[in-house]
Amino acid sequence: MKRLFAMIIALLMLFTMLQGCASKNDVPDNTQPPETAAPEPTAEATEAPSAAPEVTADMAYEGVSTYCQLEYGWRPGQGEYGAELTVGEETDTEHQLAFRSYTGAIVRFFVDKASGLTRMKEYVPALDVEEDAGSFDLFEYLGREIPTPEPTEEPTSYVFKPVVYSVFMEEVFGETMCKTWTNLVNAVMAGEDTFACPDQHTYDWVMGQFPKHCFPVLPEVIDYAYDRSHSVVDGVASFTWRVPPEEAAERIREFAQQIEGILNETFGPGYTDVEKCLALYIYFSDHYRYDWDTFYRMYEEPVNYTCTYRVFQTGMGICGELAPAYSYLLMQAGVEATTMMGGDHEWSYVRINDRYYHIDPTFVLSDQDSLAYFMMDDAQREENGYAPERYTITSNYSKDHPHPDYVADDRSFEPIWSYAFDELRTDDKVIRCWRYTEGWEKEYLDFDYSEF
Repeated sequence: MKRLFAMIIALLMLFTMLQGCASKNDVPDNTQPPETAAPEPTAEATEAPSAAPEVTADMAYEGVSTYCQLEYGWRPGQGEYGAELTVGEETDTEHQLAFRSYTGAIVRFFVDKASGLTRMKEYVPALDVEEDAGSFDLFEYLGREIPTPEPTEEPTSYVFKPVVYSVFMEEVFGETMCKTWTNLVNAVMAGEDTFACPDQHTYDWVMGQFPKHCFPVLPEVIDYAYDRSHSVVDGVASFTWRVPPEEAAERIREFAQQIEGILNETFGPGYTDVEKCLALYIYFSDHYRYDWDTFYRMYEEPVNYTCTYRVFQTGMGICGELAPAYSYLLMQAGVEATTMMGGDHEWSYVRINDRYYHIDPTFVLSDQDSLAYFMMDDAQREENGYAPERYTITSNYSKDHPHPDYVADDRSFEPIWSYAFDELRTDDKVIRCWRYTEGWEKEYLDFDYSEF
């Protein structure tokens, strides 16, 4: 019994010694922790909270869309000719998207699926140049709210004027026709179908020439008299309604709202005539497109749907539509403007401080924001292929209404013709513009136009 008890004591001592040796050997220098039993995994433990989830296609679109809305002021669904965001090719590592701005420039986004890092490249079609445009973290734009602009109570600066015509119309067509045009517009606005007109010749010219330049929606709602050859009787002329007068009034109201919207969006308070011309020139460059389909169709078949009004309805047109639309908006803003023809092309012509200038709102559509076609003299216009001896102003029918010998010989704006527009600083009367150097560096010019 004593022997058994002694053996038990010995075993206990040996066990204690072995246990102490094991502890000491396991952590000889306190650099390795003792082994412990692993706890049962939980739902939280199976996730990796510090690792970002893989970016899906929907996440990429949401984040890039939010970025474009916050950084560029874009709003989805702004119409056929507005800016747009499209989904491009997807690779094993990236989602690709492209944003086309109102100016036509394209920003490409490359979203890394693992990290959300989004690289950007900006492509300018007019210059055929693509360059890096920085990067951002996509996850910073997921779930962010887009602030809604608060409505302003600022008064409208520009109010639609039904009767407009420029000094060019008076000089080319004469005071009598301008007065008759006023009578016609007043009759339309009153819902009548007759107006004071001295004779058939005046009637034909007013109905045929003035609406295109001075009230683009009018041909959509009225037409010549049923008996066109006898439209004027005893000093009273008549016309017919294409639509009921009530519907015509509504269409004119909608057109007036559109014109007011363009003017008040484009012009700031107190803009000078030069500032109005430039702001509207850039507006056309950014918002309108040249209608190449119609251009080519005209060489194959008769085209009878072109008109100034179409520019405002579709956002596109050819030169014979774009130039009258540009000049019409300037007339609404109080600038003396008309159109000039030179063979197969039409552009705008303005009088500012008793000086004349050519402005081509069509050419700039294909040469984004270029100032090469802004405030040109005759020589600069001729470099584009249109010599002064071919000019006819306001009307193509120069034999019946020859124009005075207008001369555009002021070259004050020559320094900016080789640049593209960047910024209009009205406070210090500076047009900031830029161009690429031979080394593809941007070179800036601050042009002082204070004398205007």
